[in-house]
Parts: sequence; structure tokens; C-alpha cells
Amino acid sequence: MRLTEPRKGLQMGGLSIMHLIEVLELDAGSGIPLETVGSAYTPQGSEQGDESSLDDSDYDDLFSDEDDEMRDLSDTDPEDDESVLDGVPPEVTIPQAQLESILGQMAVIVPCKGEDPNTIEGVLSGIPRGCLIVLVSNSEPRAYKKEVMMLRKFCRAARPALAVHQSDAAAAAAFNMYGLDDLVTHVGGSHKRIRNGKGEGMMLGIALVAALCPQRRYVAFVDADITVPGAVNEYCRAFAAGFALNPNPGTETMVRLRWASKPKVKNGEIDYTCEGRSSQVVNRWLNKLLSAMADADPTGSWAAARDSEIIVTGNAGEHAMTMDLALNLRLANGYAIEPFHFVELLDQLAPQAQNAHVGYNTGRVPNLQPVTIMQIRTRNPHFHRVTDDSHVRSMWASGLGSIYHHLPAPLSTPTTTPSSFPKNFARGEKLRGDILDFLADEQDESDNTKGELVHEPPRPRIYPPVSQLDLNGFREMVRSEHKTLYCLNLPHFKLPRPNTIASVYQYGVTPPL
Repeated sequence: MRLTEPRKGLQMGGLSIMHLIEVLELDAGSGIPLETVGSAYTPQGSEQGDESSLDDSDYDDLFSDEDDEMRDLSDTDPEDDESVLDGVPPEVTIPQAQLESILGQMAVIVPCKGEDPNTIEGVLSGIPRGCLIVLVSNSEPRAYKKEVMMLRKFCRAARPALAVHQSDAAAAAAFNMYGLDDLVTHVGGSHKRIRNGKGEGMMLGIALVAALCPQRRYVAFVDADITVPGAVNEYCRAFAAGFALNPNPGTETMVRLRWASKPKVKNGEIDYTCEGRSSQVVNRWLNKLLSAMADADPTGSWAAARDSEIIVTGNAGEHAMTMDLALNLRLANGYAIEPFHFVELLDQLAPQAQNAHVGYNTGRVPNLQPVTIMQIRTRNPHFHRVTDDSHVRSMWASGLGSIYHHLPAPLSTPTTTPSSFPKNFARGEKLRGDILDFLADEQDESDNTKGELVHEPPRPRIYPPVSQLDLNGFREMVRSEHKTLYCLNLPHFKLPRPNTIASVYQYGVTPPL
């Protein structure tokens, strides 16, 4: 895979946010190994140029003025004309073998809820062979049965995979007993299940991979409603490229994808919109958060973050990270999970004053190693299930809630702290007020939004990191008492009894959110 070379973006304490990298060529051949992966690059293939940056005037000298016929170029050396490379960014090629090595250590979690099994099967077909498939379903019982049957058929050629339902009673009991009881809700009497929500399903997937397949060093997330399998394949390879290109040795890595386009059909034609409606809102406000933090920095070292637009992946449903980071990151519920990544990383890794965590994030104790966020723009258009305006509003409202209710220090430091902090706290309150004004404007724009947006954005539930879970206890309880877990072609992990499709909702109760 050939990509633009990573460019350093913002450095805020232990958090590095890289400028957007672009995929230039999906298959660049065997390539030449990077001389030093993660610290220095030997750009490959840049002599080929980038035709996307050329316009018609660049070809004028190839034709005669009189007859528009091609001139004889046999006596010229294309390498003598360096003008065609003007403005072309440096490039780097990741050899196929290196991508395959990383993909062979990756688990890809596919959360699903009610998607057509044929669509899900298309997503699975795009996941590279070396990756472990982890299907986490919150579908209705009958639909989950169909999903499992589809998965077993798909994996018949020795493809390793896991499948589990979010209502699995043994998984809920294991979370409750071994350290993550916040993830569990009561559904009547003493019966428990894992809470509904995309974020909760992703946490279940992380825990399963860490407990059952600890040799997997990377974990990725891909939505189940993508209708172009080739896009899924590119996403997974872009994840691997992001891990290979991290320029900061010794840091954890998060790779977040920005789609080339998110096409919509308008008036019978396809409109290749570059940014989804929810992403537009969430990216804008995450960048406003960066700007507010830059204003609050007394050293001026964050000046580059002021009025920056560096965050372009705030709502990235397709993202990946090193397993150590996935285990030690606090995660939000529902659709707040992806935007909250930025909020949490800023809160943990940006330089903090002593006793700074006494505001909106009271009790926080930073425990993360430095992190580098790699943002990559892919080539495939992103086609997925069409969602209505109400669903889109709920997505970006959840993202704004992760900012509004969990401002990172020092913006969340109340006025009772030392004298240098009140002004920064006021900046945080101004940002919160601006978010409320935005919500009010959105509420007034259309009568259709009445009742859907409230005075404040929804407060996301924040869960402790999965590292608090006793993975040994979790593994043994899930292994011995599972109701919905399926392990396919994993010779190192055997269930004590054959897989049988059990009733998903054990007690016929639809649990609360």
C-alpha cells in the first residue's frame, strides 16, 4: 500500500495527533521495507508523481500549437522535468508482507444489530484472511440464530472466528463478578445482562479477544452495515499501515479512518459527499475543544491547536488501536464511544496541573502510556445503510455530550482551585455555553426536531477500562457457562460442550438502556 508520508501535527503532552495521511495506491506490490519503521522513512514511488495534482495546463507542452498532435518525446528524459512533482507530498510504501504480518495479529470486531445477514456476510468477506473475526450481536434472538448460521457457513474453510450475543448471561455474570459490574444491568429479580449499546458491545468484544486470544496485539472495529466488501478490505489494510507508520517509537497507536466519500443519491444522481452529517458537527466541536485548551495553556506550546481543523475523524466508526490501549482506555456508551476517545486522551495525556482532576472528571488518575493518533483517508466510497435525520441527530448529540459533560482539565477545573485556574474554567464554561446555543439553534431550525433535542446534550455513561477485569476469571466463567458464545477454528481454545443455539433473552425481558 502506498500512502502519503505521515506529517507531525499537534503534540499535547503525551498525545500526538498526526495530520491526515492519504492512501495513494491500494496495492503497491511487494515494495521495499521501510529502513526504520516508526521513526524515519525512505519514501518509495514518489518518482511516479501524482496525477491527481495535475491540471490540463501541465500537458500543454506535449502538443504542437498547429495540429494538436503529440510531439516526439523520444529524445527527452522524463526525469529531467521535475515540474511534474511540484506540490506532490512525500510518499511511503508499506510492503505487502509487512501488512500481512500486522493483519495476522489483528482481531476485527463487528458489532451488529438487525442488519441483514447477507450484508454482514459481505462485511466479513472483506476482512483479510489473517484477521480474527469477532461478531458481537445485539439482534433479536431469531436474527442472531441466522447470523450464527451464516458465520459457520462463511468460516467452513478453517477461518477463525468468535460470535457472542450481548445478552449472554455468562458474560454478564463474569463482568459483574470480576470487576466491570458497571457494564451490567438487572432485567428482573437477580437476572442480569450487559447493557444495550454499541459501546457496550465493543467492550464485550475487547474483553473476549483479550481473554480468549491474548496473542492478538491489535483490535479493530468495523460497522456491520457496510455494503461494499472491497471497502472493508481497504479499511483493514489501512489499519495495518497506520500501525506500521507510527513515527513515535514507544507510543501506543490509534488509527482512525476518514472515508473518501459518503455517497448519497440526490435527484437520481450519486452525490459523493466527502463528510457525513454527524461527522461535520462532531469534528467541528472537537476542534473547538482543542482551541479552548490552547487558550488555556500558559506555556503557549499548544498554539498550533488554536483554530485548528486537524481532527477529521471524530466519529470514526472504523478505527483500530493497540490492544494495550484498548484495555486501558475508559470508554463511553452508545454512539459517544468514538468522540469520547479524543476527550479521554486529552484528559489523560495533555499536561496537567497538580490536583487538576477535581472538575467534571473527578477521581481520574492518568494511567495511559503516550499515544499517537494516525488519521488516514481511504480511497473507497463508503456505502452503508441509510439513516434518517433523527438517527443522525442522536449520533452527533451523543458526541457533543462527551465534550459537554466531560471537559478535560484544565477546562474542567472549578474556581475553588489556585488563582491561575478560574480563567481557564471560564473558558470551559464558555465552550459549554456555545454548545447549548448550537443545540438551541438546531432545535429552532425545524419543527421536526421538537422533543428530540433537549436543553443539554445527553450525558454518556463512562465505563472503567477493561483492564480492571480479571481476565482469567472472566475467561473461565464464559467458557464453562456460556449461552451464546461460538468459537470457530480456534484450536487453542475449546469450549467444554458443543455449541448449541440457546435462547438469547433468557427470561423474555427486554432490558433497559
